[in-house]
Amino acid sequence: MRIAGFIWIVLALAFLVPACSQQTTSTTTSETVEEPEPEEEGDQVAVINTSEGNIVVRLLPELAPKTVEQFVRLASAGFYIRTTFHFVTSGFILGGDPFSRDNNPENDGLGNAREWIDPEFNEAYEVKRGTVGMMRKDGDSNSSSCQFFVVLTDKPEWNGKYNIFGEVIEGIEVAEAISKAPTVRSNRKLANQPAAKQMIKRIELERRIFEDPVEEPEAEAAEEAAEEAKSGLCIPSGHEAAKSRPDGASFDRWTCAP
Repeated sequence: MRIAGFIWIVLALAFLVPACSQQTTSTTTSETVEEPEPEEEGDQVAVINTSEGNIVVRLLPELAPKTVEQFVRLASAGFYIRTTFHFVTSGFILGGDPFSRDNNPENDGLGNAREWIDPEFNEAYEVKRGTVGMMRKDGDSNSSSCQFFVVLTDKPEWNGKYNIFGEVIEGIEVAEAISKAPTVRSNRKLANQPAAKQMIKRIELERRIFEDPVEEPEAEAAEEAAEEAKSGLCIPSGHEAAKSRPDGASFDRWTCAP
């Protein structure tokens, strides 16, 4: 009888131990489940730290999501550290080539990130002062990689031809200073290359909260002028309303409503 009782106790324990173990595992698992991290607030900006100061760029993923993704990935990995703005003109500056780190000026502009971005052209976006985009080879719309430009004068001829991924919100004067750097005079092939390196020390990413966009004063003036035109008043040729005629015609004199 004692042996039989002992056997029953052993069997009972054999069933109880797995059950307890399963309950403990379940409890432990439930305790280690992590809640998803809250989404970061604000828009992403890139702070380009140069030898002349900072250029702050608001990124525009709604315009070119793949381009922004690649730029952010490269910047986060330190790809742009100690590259340079190797091409300067009064209209734009160009930089971010990994070959610009070395002391061979003739290979600047030939480098890439070994990753290329599909075209994300937007003809509705006007390329203007402060626009930031990815450079590409002439005739090859799939050749954007890592080199980027900052526009200093309006370039309507570039509309719909480049992956535009940002706009300068601070430091356009820094880009201006870089564009005015003395260039190489001893070699005509390098006529647009700064004689002294215009360094990109690093690019830092952060987020900033921007207020909702307000109506531009020019747009308000155009609406006012349109109302005046309806009343039979005259519009001077330089007025914004004159520039926004639906038929695209230009005014070279005062124009009065019929």
